[in-house]
Amino acid sequence: MAGAQAYDTSIVIPVRNDPLLPRAIESTPAEAEVIVAMTAPPPGAADAVRRAMPGRNLRIVISEVPGMSAGVNLGARSAGNEKVVILDSDCRLLPGALEAYSKALDVCAFVRGVTMVERSGFWSRIAALGTESLNKVFEREARLFGPSIAFRKTDFLALGGYDESMLHGSCDQEFALRVERRGIAVRYEPGAVVLHRPLTFRIDARSHLGYGRGQRQIDGKLGGRSGLRYCLVRLDPRELLRKAAERGGMSVVRSLLLGVLMLLGYLEESASVRLGGKARAASPSR
Repeated sequence: MAGAQAYDTSIVIPVRNDPLLPRAIESTPAEAEVIVAMTAPPPGAADAVRRAMPGRNLRIVISEVPGMSAGVNLGARSAGNEKVVILDSDCRLLPGALEAYSKALDVCAFVRGVTMVERSGFWSRIAALGTESLNKVFEREARLFGPSIAFRKTDFLALGGYDESMLHGSCDQEFALRVERRGIAVRYEPGAVVLHRPLTFRIDARSHLGYGRGQRQIDGKLGGRSGLRYCLVRLDPRELLRKAAERGGMSVVRSLLLGVLMLLGYLEESASVRLGGKARAASPSR
């Protein structure tokens, strides 16, 4: 395309089959390479994306392994550029975000940007306050938690990518812990902003139940109880008092509800692990 801007950064969207996917793609610069990494998609899903998004620099790659981890890893391997931005299918890149990511990746292999939540409805307004508070935490100490992350392909793959056995959530946090344990720097980039769809109670509840299960998997893999402590932070009285003072009573209610769900997910995964271990012990040897 004559006069089109050249981009040195690939955008990877890991997804199974999300009706919001076209909106995410439309938020990206038309000339930028977009890789839709579909994980165990239903029949016809990939063709539907191709038909909906003609005339873009778009590639669709498919993994039969389910889960976000497989999508991120496949997308990273397939990227034509060294710089890679991960964009969730329920998020949109804001103008200038890709350029900000690119400049940050010139100086650091791992970058954490800013996540904002659309405010549409009562619950999403409360959730947005929590996300904005988390941005301030990451501004002081950047951590590679998504959404709104980017990395250099070679460095990401050298660390083994995401753990594809983690199907419930928190795969980004497990990778972030590996990065931190190696003392690798993460850069916070305030100009790299993504906008998340409005968070409903249902979305919040399902995701935090999955986060709890993922935190139990992290503890099983890395040892210790850092995942359990992470689940309990939302129930810490000191945290609840701080949230009450800074964000009001409904933020406390949200923290309590989601903290209980995370803990429930953690305990469910613990029970699943124990039952699986007993089943293997009871099975006859061959």
